[in-house]
Amino acid sequence: MGKPFYYLSKCLYSLGRPLYPTKVIGRENIIKKGKCIYACNHLSAVDIPLTQVHIPGYRRYIGKVDFTEHKLSKFLLGKFGVIFIDRDRPALSTMREIFKVLDNGQILIFPEGTRNKGDANEMGELKTGLALFAAKSGAPVVPVLLYRRPKAFRKNYMYIGKPIDIIDKKGRMPSAADAEAITARYAYEFAKLRILLRDYVENKRWKKKNKLKEGEKPPALIAFEAQNEMPALTAAGEQ
Repeated sequence: MGKPFYYLSKCLYSLGRPLYPTKVIGRENIIKKGKCIYACNHLSAVDIPLTQVHIPGYRRYIGKVDFTEHKLSKFLLGKFGVIFIDRDRPALSTMREIFKVLDNGQILIFPEGTRNKGDANEMGELKTGLALFAAKSGAPVVPVLLYRRPKAFRKNYMYIGKPIDIIDKKGRMPSAADAEAITARYAYEFAKLRILLRDYVENKRWKKKNKLKEGEKPPALIAFEAQNEMPALTAAGEQ
């Protein structure tokens, strides 16, 4: 279950790539093998096909349990390999399935928990699920950011950031307070990634004359880091 339908759908989705032209930045940050959590902002129903087509490899997607209310979506997404989760009261069996996948596999999660129907330039509030999965499994988190809401025949950008591996005490579930603290740190890292992506697009950093030097930060990122303190990783304030 999962893989055959996953790759079949990927082939079908690939036919639609010209419909949603997307430039991928940061391909070198893709983790092709081993456990990993891809975390992506959620702007439209096209996000799943876009990430599936542009990020190589097989992974399980985490979807809200609401999709099981309709027989067709439950059947198709189930065949695709989606793991359905109740965000408010996740079943123990669901958590076990996710951690089993993360023993040596990969998942993709939309940490906002639902589609962002507001300002596409800002992520919605992150849920603590990402922190729980990363802490317990010890898997690095690879942030993925879509520049704007996908629209047919409009060029878009997908930024794949460097893996975020910030949790020291791996292999156990964090307390509710610590999960909140870790989530705040992920939100901080996503905010920095948003600045990098905006700078890349607005200043056409792909052009040789506009490229930043190795280790050089764009002015907007320097200003952000000066104005925003990096959140502590635990409720006790430890970094």
